Amino acid sequence: MSETAAQYAKGNTPPDGGAKVLRYFSTFLFVVALLSSLALSFTSFDAVRMAVFGADGQATVVALRTDTYRTVRTYGGGSGTVLDARLRTDYYVTYKFDADGQEYQRERRVSEAFYRGLSADQEIAVRYLPVDPEENHIDKNWVSWSIITPALIAIFFFGTGYLFRRVAKVAAKNAAATQPISTD
Repeated sequence: MSETAAQYAKGNTPPDGGAKVLRYFSTFLFVVALLSSLALSFTSFDAVRMAVFGADGQATVVALRTDTYRTVRTYGGGSGTVLDARLRTDYYVTYKFDADGQEYQRERRVSEAFYRGLSADQEIAVRYLPVDPEENHIDKNWVSWSIITPALIAIFFFGTGYLFRRVAKVAAKNAAATQPISTD
């Protein structure tokens, strides 16, 4: 019985060789999902606290300002060739509100869409923590997306890891079913 080395190696491969790689990759995805969930939960902690324990109030716009600057991307060292040069504008709102008999004033960076709808002395909604009114937000979209984004990222990684785990099980089962039975 003369078998070539390739035929011998092909006949003696473990039934789940490819499935093993998929299982390792799914485990890697689960670990990435767990670590990113933990890291992102710390960044959204304030948003969750604001959503759960926050109180609504009214604030008055004191001032509006913009900060426009140029961003430049280069390569090739400190005096490299310019790849991209753009103007960027950040939008800021200064507002004041009363909580527990005290007046609080704060300046916040906001989105352009939120900024465009404002004018000086306009009344706007503010959400603050009653135990610490210094912690407050005026852009409700910030609070919502700070909670939703980490959740979506975690769901994506966990779901992808689960999918790879299921595919690995099916691949191992199929490989075992097609493996010839030896009578040695």
